[in-house]
Amino acid sequence: MERFRLLNNLTGWFCFACAFSVYLLTLQPSVSFWDCGEFIAAAYRLQVGHQPGAPLFILIGKLFSLLAADARSTAFFLNLLSALASALTILFLFWTITALARKLLQKQSFSCSEQLLILGAGVTGALAYTFSDSFWFSAVEAEVYALSSLCTAVVFWAALKWDAVSDQPSANKWLLVIAYLIGLSIGLHLLSLLSIPAIFLLIYFKRSKKISTVGTIAAFGLGCLVLAFVQYGIVQYLVLLSFKSDYFFVNTLHLGFHSGALFFILLLVVAVTIGLLYSHRRKLPGLNLSLLCLSFLLLGYSSYAMIVIRAEAKTAINISNPDNAFSLFSYLGRLQYGETPLLYGPYFDSQPTEVKDKRTLYRKGKAAYEEAGERTSYHYDRNTIFPRIYSEDAAHVNFYRNWLNIPEGEKANFSDNIRFFSTYQMGFMYFRYFLWNFAGKQNDEQGMGDGTDGNWKTGIKAIDELRLGSHDNLPQAAIENEGNNSFFALPLLLGLAGLIYQFRRRKEEALVVTAFFFCTGLAIVLYLNQSPLQVRERDYAYVGSFYAFAIWIGLGVLALNALVTRLKMTKASISLAIASSLSVPLVMGWEGWDDHDRSGNYIAHDMAVNYLQSCAPNAILFCNADNDTYPLWYAQQVEGIRTDVRLVNLQLLFDPDYITALKKELDSAAPLPITMPEEKYQAGKRDVLYYLNYGIPDSVELKDIFEVLTSDNPADQVEMNDGRRANFLPSKNFQLTVDKEKVLASGMIKDRSKIADKMKWAWEKDYVTRADLAAIDILAHNNWKRPIYFSNGLSSDSYLGLHQYLYLEGYTYRLLPIKRKEQDLRDKSELTNTDVFYSNFKSKLKLNSFNKAAYLDPESRRIGRQSWNLLNTLAENLVQEKRTSEAREVVRKAILELPMRNYGIIDTVSKYRAAATSFNTNDTKQAVFLVQDALGFLKDQLNYLSSLDDEEQQQRSRDIRTAISILSEFRKLADGNRQPLIVREIDEFLKQTQLNLQV
Repeated sequence: MERFRLLNNLTGWFCFACAFSVYLLTLQPSVSFWDCGEFIAAAYRLQVGHQPGAPLFILIGKLFSLLAADARSTAFFLNLLSALASALTILFLFWTITALARKLLQKQSFSCSEQLLILGAGVTGALAYTFSDSFWFSAVEAEVYALSSLCTAVVFWAALKWDAVSDQPSANKWLLVIAYLIGLSIGLHLLSLLSIPAIFLLIYFKRSKKISTVGTIAAFGLGCLVLAFVQYGIVQYLVLLSFKSDYFFVNTLHLGFHSGALFFILLLVVAVTIGLLYSHRRKLPGLNLSLLCLSFLLLGYSSYAMIVIRAEAKTAINISNPDNAFSLFSYLGRLQYGETPLLYGPYFDSQPTEVKDKRTLYRKGKAAYEEAGERTSYHYDRNTIFPRIYSEDAAHVNFYRNWLNIPEGEKANFSDNIRFFSTYQMGFMYFRYFLWNFAGKQNDEQGMGDGTDGNWKTGIKAIDELRLGSHDNLPQAAIENEGNNSFFALPLLLGLAGLIYQFRRRKEEALVVTAFFFCTGLAIVLYLNQSPLQVRERDYAYVGSFYAFAIWIGLGVLALNALVTRLKMTKASISLAIASSLSVPLVMGWEGWDDHDRSGNYIAHDMAVNYLQSCAPNAILFCNADNDTYPLWYAQQVEGIRTDVRLVNLQLLFDPDYITALKKELDSAAPLPITMPEEKYQAGKRDVLYYLNYGIPDSVELKDIFEVLTSDNPADQVEMNDGRRANFLPSKNFQLTVDKEKVLASGMIKDRSKIADKMKWAWEKDYVTRADLAAIDILAHNNWKRPIYFSNGLSSDSYLGLHQYLYLEGYTYRLLPIKRKEQDLRDKSELTNTDVFYSNFKSKLKLNSFNKAAYLDPESRRIGRQSWNLLNTLAENLVQEKRTSEAREVVRKAILELPMRNYGIIDTVSKYRAAATSFNTNDTKQAVFLVQDALGFLKDQLNYLSSLDDEEQQQRSRDIRTAISILSEFRKLADGNRQPLIVREIDEFLKQTQLNLQV
């Protein structure tokens, strides 16, 4: 056994080395999209990220950031942290598989061939998980999921270690290790908590003298209760109790903030200590062990002290400002996202009938806690158990009706509820992801429920065509998509074989792994109760269940060996089983490498730089959350790029503490011109102000609107339904008188004759939120002292109705008081401040990162399309201004540095615009090249679409019409520029193709 133990350790570290090498080779070298920029910036400066926080990741990330030789390499080392944690996860997965495999063989000692079989099982399962789609994605970027997966892997491995030595007096130390790791992991993600029911099953099977079905269910149920106790009782309500104590100490005893919370913590420590002493003296080992586990769990959970400490320091990123017990409770409970019904609730078309409950909200005042409004819940006229179609959002309602084929006006019922749960939440939002990882994947586009994007596939034509339609004549774009991964369901089959084999040989261990698989997969589906139209794919949430299935993939090697032995196919059955099984991770790695290779990808980094460099000095930039803000936070706060630009995140602007922070200097950015005192915008005050038509015929000066909205004079308020008085919006027609001298002095416009006397626009909403009020304050009192910009990634209503005064100067729109002719109906996306945009294009914008990246993921491609649109707009306006040589230069640089590959039909629009500009600048050769490039792609797409049957064509009718429309525009362009060969080619193709098109 000593020899096997050595081989087991060495082979485990070999798997670690393989995984780490893979992740290092495919590592993102800089910041990536989504939350990564926020996490890196938060770790670099020890700041407070989004709810519910990840203090342990921030602390460990800070340590890794110290390894960076310069600020620019900080992101690399934070990404490296994920790679290292992921490789260690693979190490513990290997040891977990070999531990379970030894139990399956049911022997005390093993022959050399049996040792090889066990090690082969571990290598196969570990490497299969190494190359699994979802885990690999998180392994190469700075996110919490890699460290969370490591904690979960160690917890499950430690449970097996306890199982192996449970008869020894010191065995329970492993349970203390598990408790501490679970407590620590709360500071990363809640994934490790989901292993608790499986651990309780393991304890039951080991300690119970007689195993029964009732006992198994009871043990699993008890584990679920402990899980609920930790998630709610400890993570949330322990903090709520500390708030109750703090509220009493502060508001009743008039002591300082945190005094009651500290007293509660001290009381808790004393209570646990007394319990430990009591249980020890009374010889109550069960109680003593439980209290010890609680103590270690709380010790791990104490990492959240960092959140309160850093929130008190008012760091630059300080989301929700959890600097007191109540705000920390809201932060941990993600209360700002609202509540999702789980066991009982309304349908999407239910109507509220009366108020069900009101919960008082609090804010931290100057000397005491103050009431800050109420959180109201309602009774509804129609409710159901297990509500799954509950969201009242208009887009969600439309999705429910389309997905379930519920006609407009028809009421949803319980059958619809269950169908949505089974087909969408289970099928589309879990099993689709599961099969991505173990059967294969159609492409890398986000799936929306149709047959064209984001589906699972096997690569076996007969199977795939049953679900996805004909695979004959597939266009090259579909075949060449990097996310087109065919695993031929080999990992799935091997994993199912391992599952069956384990159930037949060791039912108890199989139930433990099944419980782990269920709790980290399907149970999350039940708990999250996701609404449709998620902003991104959510497969990363279920990596724990994919980990469990990888265990079965490893055990599948033993199953395959047993099958080969039983069939007496060869004497070398073990070698055949191992060799055959190892082909599974090899296929997964070969197929998955290209769409997981992020080497050379600086696109998110350069996008952030381009946003900032598109702004004039000391600018104010309004932007959105996620990819509109997080990379910019990284660029400014880590690399120190353009710290003079003050970012205003419109999604955070509703938070009073965020508004207060904007009134203070940050790095080299001056405070924003927000004139409201804090008492005007506190939580519970002016949350939402509604429009009341006062019949004012003319536009109202913005400052006057602002004064009415913030006035405490009862004459400027109206009585609401609940009897309280509130401010209101008296007009939706705004104007801002322009101080031309200040505009000229700022240099934003040099020609006085172009400056408008007044800017007039219409407010587009029937209400004003606190965020809108702060934005109005900035606009009204900036007085043209600082340039104001808007990101071009905002939703339409986020531009505050100012569309006609917004001009592109790069990747951002600048607010300019320029006169517009009445006949000029161009959209803001067609308007440029051409001189400045061209200057930025020449000297500031970084566009060459697309060519450096090994692979362009969908978000990178979106930025590529955005860049094409921006440069095409610049070139078109240069042509209109008779600056043809400059326009030609812009198009040529776009061709050289932006993505030329057509990933979808929409990409050909950029080529059309560039070709039109090239014709207009007499660059015919370049124009013809662009036209031919797009024509080849469109013809390939239409050839495939025309080969589909009538029903499939009807499903793809939008694509068909779009492609034909673009092709027709290319024909007009070619005809107008005397290109008869191209015209003839298009005519002949359309004539031939339309014979087979039914749309």
